[in-house]
Amino acid sequence: MDKKLSKEELIDLIDSLNPKIKKSLKNTHYQDRNDLEQEIKLKIIESYEKIAAIEAPNFEEFLAEFLTKQKR
Repeated sequence: MDKKLSKEELIDLIDSLNPKIKKSLKNTHYQDRNDLEQEIKLKIIESYEKIAAIEAPNFEEFLAEFLTKQKR
Protein backbone atom coordinates (compact mmCIF):
# COMPACT_ATOMS: atom_id res chain seq x y z
CA MET A 1 0.00 0.00 0.00
CA ASP A 2 1.29 3.39 -0.89
CA LYS A 3 -0.75 5.35 1.63
CA LYS A 4 -1.66 4.48 5.18
CA LEU A 5 -5.09 5.47 6.41
CA SER A 6 -5.33 8.28 8.92
CA LYS A 7 -6.95 7.65 12.29
CA GLU A 8 -10.15 9.28 11.03
CA GLU A 9 -10.20 7.11 7.92
CA LEU A 10 -9.61 3.98 9.98
CA ILE A 11 -12.47 4.96 12.30
CA ASP A 12 -14.67 5.54 9.24
CA LEU A 13 -13.75 2.09 7.97
CA ILE A 14 -14.69 0.47 11.27
CA ASP A 15 -17.91 2.51 11.38
CA SER A 16 -18.81 1.30 7.90
CA LEU A 17 -18.35 -2.29 9.09
CA ASN A 18 -20.32 -1.67 12.28
CA PRO A 19 -23.73 -2.86 10.94
CA LYS A 20 -22.19 -6.20 9.89
CA ILE A 21 -20.41 -6.53 13.23
CA LYS A 22 -23.65 -5.83 15.13
CA LYS A 23 -25.59 -8.30 12.97
CA SER A 24 -22.99 -11.00 13.57
CA LEU A 25 -23.03 -10.34 17.31
CA LYS A 26 -26.72 -11.23 17.46
CA ASN A 27 -25.57 -14.85 17.20
CA THR A 28 -23.78 -14.60 20.56
CA HIS A 29 -24.88 -14.34 24.17
CA TYR A 30 -25.96 -10.87 25.22
CA GLN A 31 -23.37 -10.75 28.03
CA ASP A 32 -20.50 -11.37 25.59
CA ARG A 33 -21.47 -8.89 22.85
CA ASN A 34 -19.59 -5.80 24.07
CA ASP A 35 -16.37 -7.73 24.67
CA LEU A 36 -16.62 -9.47 21.30
CA GLU A 37 -17.37 -6.20 19.51
CA GLN A 38 -14.22 -4.64 20.97
CA GLU A 39 -12.17 -7.72 20.03
CA ILE A 40 -13.46 -7.67 16.45
CA LYS A 41 -12.63 -3.99 16.06
CA LEU A 42 -9.19 -4.54 17.56
CA LYS A 43 -8.54 -7.41 15.13
CA ILE A 44 -9.58 -5.19 12.21
CA ILE A 45 -7.06 -2.55 13.29
CA GLU A 46 -4.31 -5.13 13.86
CA SER A 47 -4.95 -6.74 10.48
CA TYR A 48 -4.89 -3.39 8.72
CA GLU A 49 -1.57 -2.51 10.37
CA LYS A 50 -0.06 -5.82 9.23
CA ILE A 51 -1.26 -5.32 5.66
CA ALA A 52 -0.14 -1.68 5.57
CA ALA A 53 3.36 -2.68 6.69
CA ILE A 54 3.84 -5.07 3.76
CA GLU A 55 5.97 -3.57 1.03
CA ALA A 56 5.06 -5.23 -2.23
CA PRO A 57 6.55 -4.22 -5.58
CA ASN A 58 4.32 -2.49 -8.10
CA PHE A 59 3.65 -4.23 -11.40
CA GLU A 60 6.59 -2.67 -13.24
CA GLU A 61 9.04 -3.58 -10.47
CA PHE A 62 7.66 -7.11 -10.35
CA LEU A 63 7.88 -7.52 -14.12
CA ALA A 64 11.45 -6.20 -14.25
CA GLU A 65 12.53 -8.59 -11.50
CA PHE A 66 10.71 -11.49 -13.15
CA LEU A 67 12.31 -10.83 -16.54
CA THR A 68 15.75 -10.49 -14.93
CA LYS A 69 15.35 -13.88 -13.27
CA GLN A 70 14.16 -15.44 -16.56
CA LYS A 71 17.34 -14.33 -18.34
CA ARG A 72 19.58 -16.25 -15.91
